[in-house]
Amino acid sequence: MKTLNFGMKLMAASLMLLPFASNAQKNVNYKVVKVQGEIQRVKTGNLLSIGEDVANNENFSFKTNYSRAVVVNKEKGCVILSARNDNEGSQFLPSPSNMSVRAALPTQPSEVIEYYYGDVFVSGFDSLKIDDSKLLINDDSYFTVKYSVDGKDYAEKLSYKNGKLALPSSLLENKPEKATLCYNDEFGESNKSEFTPVYADKETLKGELELIFSTMKGKRNAKVLSSATFVNDFYGKTTEEAVDAWIKNNMNK
Repeated sequence: MKTLNFGMKLMAASLMLLPFASNAQKNVNYKVVKVQGEIQRVKTGNLLSIGEDVANNENFSFKTNYSRAVVVNKEKGCVILSARNDNEGSQFLPSPSNMSVRAALPTQPSEVIEYYYGDVFVSGFDSLKIDDSKLLINDDSYFTVKYSVDGKDYAEKLSYKNGKLALPSSLLENKPEKATLCYNDEFGESNKSEFTPVYADKETLKGELELIFSTMKGKRNAKVLSSATFVNDFYGKTTEEAVDAWIKNNMNK
């Protein structure tokens, strides 16, 4: 009877431990790449900072309604740590930018104009692939970017080569606060949009992308995609090709 009771107790104890074993298997560790606003670690009271390790079962306090962080896992890549919509705890969600950095190729001038609206990351390697079987670029149909710095007006045509439109390097050199992209055809300037160029401190961005590259396992192209997703989320619109070129030029990776 004692043996039977012991066996039943052992089975009951094992069943009680199953949820804990299941939770342990679900725990995922991340490294912090960048923090926006303030996020407090409930256990220690310390504010979350770049380079720290966090786990998905940890409790956080989000000090502002815009507080969020990008964290990277060796297998999952970059995800966003933010407060839940009901403000009850935190959530680790895939970035919504995973698809936008690999968006469909523009086929109309309006789609290019729409892309260059809002915050746009300017790196010096800024190009946008287009569907040149439908969107023709020639002497009569082209895009220009206009901006002013210290009272001086600039207007430059976007270069076009190998199916890519490229912003002029002078944007990075002059660093205007605002710029306007215009489409010109045989009827003149027919469409335009204003955008905010966003620039990154070179060493800061290198450090952030280095965390992504050193933490993630797997092939280089997965790390580049995660890097482009991160830049798109925390700096401005960009493409995988532009970030790839920046990494090769500045990080030798």
